Amino acid sequence: MQKEIENEEEIDLFELVLSIVRRTLNHKVLAIFIFLLVIGAAFGIALTAIPFYKTESKIIYQTSGKQGDLSALALLAGVSTAKSDDPSTYLSDIILSNYMLKLILAEEWKVSKALPDTSTPVSLQTLWKIKPDTTKEDWQIRLEYGMLGALKKGNYIVFSQDKRNGVITLTTEFQDPQVTLDVNNFIFKQLNDILLNKMHFKASENRKFTEERLADVKLNLKESEEALRSYRMKNKLRMDPTEQLEDSRLQREVLTNQEIMIQLQKQHELAKIEEARDMPVLDILDEPMKPIDKSKPKKKMIVMAGFAAAVFCAILFATFWDIFLEKKSVWRKHVS
Repeated sequence: MQKEIENEEEIDLFELVLSIVRRTLNHKVLAIFIFLLVIGAAFGIALTAIPFYKTESKIIYQTSGKQGDLSALALLAGVSTAKSDDPSTYLSDIILSNYMLKLILAEEWKVSKALPDTSTPVSLQTLWKIKPDTTKEDWQIRLEYGMLGALKKGNYIVFSQDKRNGVITLTTEFQDPQVTLDVNNFIFKQLNDILLNKMHFKASENRKFTEERLADVKLNLKESEEALRSYRMKNKLRMDPTEQLEDSRLQREVLTNQEIMIQLQKQHELAKIEEARDMPVLDILDEPMKPIDKSKPKKKMIVMAGFAAAVFCAILFATFWDIFLEKKSVWRKHVS
């Protein structure tokens, strides 16, 4: 029984295919016209599509200093500090921030292929051939919003980070190979500057914190030493067990303040050194290279997809046209 059902399904499918082929052959001219139309459109898209060029760089973030020591010291001194995140975890937000994108839009870039005049640097607005509608109100702001949106959503700049080894991949893709290379280098430099300024600011804040805490601890140490001295002066002849415990407590307070002061002095010197440092925060592992070949469009893929679509559309249109004519003929016979 099951074999009979399978045979019937195979026969039905075979008959369906034969029916489609027959209907298509009934309207060969229409099928050929649709095929040529679609394949011609595919060739047109492949030939006129704007070429893009892609390059990428491999970057690693260099951590600076041991933040854990300062946090532990702050807890020892009775001050709670918020733990700072690794800046490399939000580099993507920095790259795609309005601040960074506005810098890119404001810059003028050398072109090597995209425009006839390759001697004069141009902005991305000129490269993209965007002509704003100056008749609209606040057209400058609308233009800026549109350009920022295009940069953010157009995959011109892509950032990724390998969680295993921390290696950062910065990919840029624009309509000109020189622009693609220069934008990649520009972003790397700006990232370095932003992070370096952040590290300087952080080191400055650490120095100020240690200076303030050092002043407080010195005052606490002076007060605890004076308290121990006064207590011993009053009880220098004899001490009962209770007075000995109080004397030990005062000694511990002096020693604790001395230890905190020593550690703060070390951290203060380290913070001053860190603040004075001027070194890159990011290191290049693989420099970006000027692309030679286009990254897109893939002309062969477009033509292949167009060929498949042309065959499908030709069969589809011819089949439905044949069905339409068949039903129209039946309807006319029925009416007559």
